Amino acid sequence: MTAIGPFLMGAPLALFALLALPVIWWVLRATPPAPKDAELPSLRLLEGARPEEETPARTPWWVWLIRTLAVIAAILGLSQPVWAPGAQSTQAAGGPLLIVMDNGWAAAPRWSELTNAASATLDAGDRDGAVHLLLTAPRQLNADPAERLSRADMAKRLASLEPQPWATDRTDALARLDASKLVPARIFYASDGLETEGGAAFAAALAARAPLTVFAAPPEGPAVINGISAQANGVTVRLARADPRGTSQAFVSALTQDGSALASAEAVFAQGAREAEAQFEIPAAALARIARFNVTGRPGAGTVWLWDSADRTRRVGLVDAGAEAQPLLSDMHYIRKALEPFASITTGDIETLVATGPDAIILSDVGQIPAADTDRLTEWVENGGALIRFAGPRLAAQGDELLPVVLRRSSRAIGGALAWEEPQGLAPFPETSPFAGLDVPADVRVRQQVLARPEPELARKTWARLTDGSPLVSADARGDGTLVLFHITAGPDWGDLAYSGLFEQMLRRAIAAGQGEAVEDGDGTYMPQLSLDGFGRLERASQNAAPIKAAEFGSIKPSETRPPGLYQGPSGSRALNTGDGAAPSLIAGWPASARLLGDAEARSLRLAGPMLALAAGLLALDLFIALFVAGRLRGLTRRGKSAGGALGALILAFAFLPPDGAAAQGYELLPDGSYRAIPSPSTRIVPLPAGKASQREIDAALMMRFGYVETGDRALNELTKAGLRGLSNILNMRTSVEPAEPHGLNLETDALELYPLIFFVVPETPAPLSDAAIARLNAYLRSGGALIIDTRAGGDAATQTDVSRLETLLAGLDAPPLQPVPDNHVLSRSFYLIKEFPGRFAGRRLWIEQTGEPGTARGDGVSRLFIGDADWVSAWAVDGDGRDLYSVDGGPLQRETARRFGVNLVMYVLTGSYKDDQVHIPALLERLGEQDEPEPLLPGRILDGGPQ
Repeated sequence: MTAIGPFLMGAPLALFALLALPVIWWVLRATPPAPKDAELPSLRLLEGARPEEETPARTPWWVWLIRTLAVIAAILGLSQPVWAPGAQSTQAAGGPLLIVMDNGWAAAPRWSELTNAASATLDAGDRDGAVHLLLTAPRQLNADPAERLSRADMAKRLASLEPQPWATDRTDALARLDASKLVPARIFYASDGLETEGGAAFAAALAARAPLTVFAAPPEGPAVINGISAQANGVTVRLARADPRGTSQAFVSALTQDGSALASAEAVFAQGAREAEAQFEIPAAALARIARFNVTGRPGAGTVWLWDSADRTRRVGLVDAGAEAQPLLSDMHYIRKALEPFASITTGDIETLVATGPDAIILSDVGQIPAADTDRLTEWVENGGALIRFAGPRLAAQGDELLPVVLRRSSRAIGGALAWEEPQGLAPFPETSPFAGLDVPADVRVRQQVLARPEPELARKTWARLTDGSPLVSADARGDGTLVLFHITAGPDWGDLAYSGLFEQMLRRAIAAGQGEAVEDGDGTYMPQLSLDGFGRLERASQNAAPIKAAEFGSIKPSETRPPGLYQGPSGSRALNTGDGAAPSLIAGWPASARLLGDAEARSLRLAGPMLALAAGLLALDLFIALFVAGRLRGLTRRGKSAGGALGALILAFAFLPPDGAAAQGYELLPDGSYRAIPSPSTRIVPLPAGKASQREIDAALMMRFGYVETGDRALNELTKAGLRGLSNILNMRTSVEPAEPHGLNLETDALELYPLIFFVVPETPAPLSDAAIARLNAYLRSGGALIIDTRAGGDAATQTDVSRLETLLAGLDAPPLQPVPDNHVLSRSFYLIKEFPGRFAGRRLWIEQTGEPGTARGDGVSRLFIGDADWVSAWAVDGDGRDLYSVDGGPLQRETARRFGVNLVMYVLTGSYKDDQVHIPALLERLGEQDEPEPLLPGRILDGGPQ
C-alpha cells in the first residue's frame, strides 16, 4: 500500500481521475436540467401573461456542487483508502512480520481492540510479505510460529480467533518461538497489558529479536472476580482491578443457571485500592437459585464466578416447636447458633418447610409425627432430602418410622446418683464416617442417650460412637435421601456436645452427607460437566476436558484439558474459577526501543465502503431534487400532507385520553382501626383485611380464661364447666389471676393457643381423637400450652391411676415419658405448701412429664402435661350462687386442699419454676449459721385459705 500521511491507498492510481474534475465541472455547469412541461387548459388564458419563473440557462451552483462531491467521493472510494495512523512507522521495514497476541482470559474485555490493532498492522508494508502468528495462551496443539501466511489469510485467521478462558504462558510462547527458528524483520505485540508470567521480560525478549511495536489494552475497571464468601443472609463478591489510580465503580449481577438475573450489587473502588466488594442481601429461597456472578458489561471468563455446592449457603428448615418459655435454654437455640455461620435458616411447620425444598430439615425431640406430615416427609426424603433428628424425652417414649434405627422404648442414663456408670466421652470417628478427620474434644461428656436395638446393620449405620461403643449418631439411606439421628438432645440436657465447636462441624457435615456429598473426598474424581469459554459463556464441556482428582482440585489452574467450569464429584458440584485468588497488575516498564501505540494509533479504518456509500447518497439526493423541480412529486407531497395530518390528530387524541387508573381508590388506616376509601392516582388497590375473628376468640384474647374439651357427654361438659368456674372464683378471691368464664373447645376448629390451660375430663367410653385434633394438641403443647387430663377413675382406693385406656384415646400425642410428681417439686410450693394433690378422691397420684432424674429440670423444667384420676373438677364445682355441687370424701379440709392444688397448678403453669429456689432455703440458712432461727412464715401455713 502507498502511504499518504496517516492514510494508506490500496489503488493509488485511481486518484488520477481527480484531474478530470475541471472538465466534469464545466459539463455539469453548462448543461441545464430538462425543461418543465406544463399542461394548460386554454392557450387564450396565457396570451399576454409573463411567466413568474424562468427556466435557468445554466445549472444552479448547489446542484453541480452536489454532483461534483459525488464524483470526488466515488474516485476516493475506488482508491481503497485506509486510515491507519500507526502504520507510518513500519513502512521502511521489510521481511517477515511476526504478530504476537495475548489471547488469555485478561484479553477478553478488549478483544476487539486487540484484533483490530493486529489487523491494522497488516495494512502496512508489502502486500505480498510473509506474516507469522504467535499466541501466548498455551494449547495442546499450538500453531507453529514458522508457518507462513499471506496477509489475506492472516486477516481471516485474526477474525476467527477468540480469547481462551485460562491464563497466558509467555515462557512457553518464547520457547515455541525459539524452536521455530523464525527470524522476523519486525514484531507487532498485541498485549493484554498485565504483568502475569513475566510480561515485562517477555516484551524485552521480543524487542531483542526484532524492532518491536506494542499495543497494550489492559482491562479497564474491574479485571477479575477473585473470591466470594457466603453468609446466612447474603453473599459478598470480591473484585480486583489492575490500575489502582482513580475511583471507579462496577455492578455485579447474580444469575440463575438459565441466565436470568435475580439481583445486582454495586462495587466501588476507592482511590489507590485494587480490590472492592459487592454485597448481596438475597432471601434464602432466591439465594439457592443463584448459579454464577458476573460483572455487568465486562465479558470474559475472569469476570464470571461460578458458585458451586461447596460455597453455597445451605438452606435448612427447623420444624417450629412453638414459643419457648426460655428460648435461650431451648434445644432450637443451640441448633440455630450452630447453623448460623453456614446456613440460611427457615422456621415453620412440616408442610411449609417441605414445600420450600430445603437441603435439610431438623426436628428436635419430636416423638410422634402426624400421619399426613409423615407422608410428606417420607416423599421429600426419598427425593433426596436430609432429615436430621435429635433425641429427647418424647422420642425416647415413642418413636416412628422416620428413624435410621429402631429405638428401645426408654433412654439410658449414664452417671448420676442412680447409675453405676460414669458419663461417657466420644470415641474417635470411624474412617467411613462423614465426621472422619474431626478432632474429638476430651472434655465432652454424654450423660443420657436413646439406645438402638441390636441389628446386623447397626455398625454400618453408625457415624459416631461413645467410648463404650454405643451409637451417638446413626444414619441410613431412604430412597435418594438420608435419615440422620443424634441419640442425644441438641441442648446440654443430655450431654456437653452443644457447648463444643465440634457440634457445628458435625451439623455441617451431616447436612452435606445427607445430600449425598462427601466432605473428605481425597480419593474421588470430579468429571467436567459445564465449562466457560473466553467470553464467559457457559457451555457443555468439550471432549478434551479431563477429570480432576479430588485431592488435586484445590491446586489445579485452568487450562485446555481442565477448563474453568463446573465439575461433578463425591462432594457434589465443584467450580474451577479462572480468577480464583488472582491479583492483576499492569506491566510497569516496556523496552526502551519499543514503540508504544496509543488507542487511536492502533486503530485502522477502511474508508472505501463509506466513500462509495457517500457518493451513492449524493447521487440519490440529486435525483430527488431533479424530480421535485420537474413536478413529478406533487401528488406524493399532497397525499403525504393529508396522511401526516391524520397521524397528528390521532396522536393528540391519545394524548388527551384520561388514564386507565384514574378511578382507582386506595384505603387509609384510621387511628381507631377502621379503613376509609381515598382517591389514589395509582392503580394498586390496598385490600381490606381478609376476615375478622369471632367474638368468642376476641373475648378469649382480651381476658384470660380456661378452656375445656367438649365431649359427647353433655352432663360431663356441664360438670367440667362448673368445676372451672369454681376454680376461677377461688383464683379471683385469693390471687391476682382473674380468669373469666371458661369456654368449651372443639379441638379441631377452635383457636387453642388463646387458652393457657385446657382441661380434658375423659368420659367413661371415650372415642379416639382424630388425627387433626392430635396434631393441634401437639402444636398447642409445643407452643407452651398446658393440658390437664382427669379420668375421674380414682374411686377405688386399692388401685392407682390407670392410664392404659388413654393410649388409645391419645394415640399420636407427642408426649415424653411420664413420672409421678417427685418430692419437693415446685408444684407443691408454687403458691401454697401442699404435700398431696387430691380432688374428690384423695391419695391419688399425679403424673407429669419426666425430666430426667427426679428433681432435675430440663429446659425451664415446666411440665405441659398432667394426668390424674382424682376428679378435681367435682371438688371445685359450684353452682351459679357459689355453692358446692358435689361432696368430697375427706370433707371440707380435703376440698380446701383440692382448691389449693388448683391454685398451685395455675400458678405453676403461668409463672414457671422460679419458686423452685425455695427448695434450697434450708441449705442457705445452714451455711449462714441461722439454722436455729424460727422458720419463716410461708403462705401454706395460713389456715384461712389465703395469703395475708
